[in-house]
Amino acid sequence: MGQNKPVQKKSPLYEESTIILASSQNEKLVEIEKEKRLALIDAWEENEKAKAQTKAYKEFCSIESWENNMKTALELDLKEMEENLQVEKTEYSKKIKKKIAEIEKIAEAKREKIEKQKEQESIKVEKISEKLIATPNAYPPNTKTCGCF
Repeated sequence: MGQNKPVQKKSPLYEESTIILASSQNEKLVEIEKEKRLALIDAWEENEKAKAQTKAYKEFCSIESWENNMKTALELDLKEMEENLQVEKTEYSKKIKKKIAEIEKIAEAKREKIEKQKEQESIKVEKISEKLIATPNAYPPNTKTCGCF
């Protein structure tokens, strides 16, 4: 197997191996720098994505909060309107019931008036009937309905 013989510093082989070693180290350094740069870019990309996700999440939460607030406000308005309508319905119902009572009172007064008129007519007819019975030849009356006959 090969033994490692020390290379003399002044020999051309030493210079060539030093150049190869230096270029090999430069390539490694370049490769390390490249990997470092790519790692930094990946970290920056992940950080920016996380920022974008956080921002989007905050905006979604804000929109959801706004939506919930608007819905709640509208539901409260609706509830208030329903309560107002219920109050108005109750008041209107009371007014209608009062009007119905007034109409019933007026109708009853009109019925009583007609009943009195009927009774008066009946009494009047009875009196006329009594007079006709009391006077013989009074019925049928001899009054002419037409002036020609």
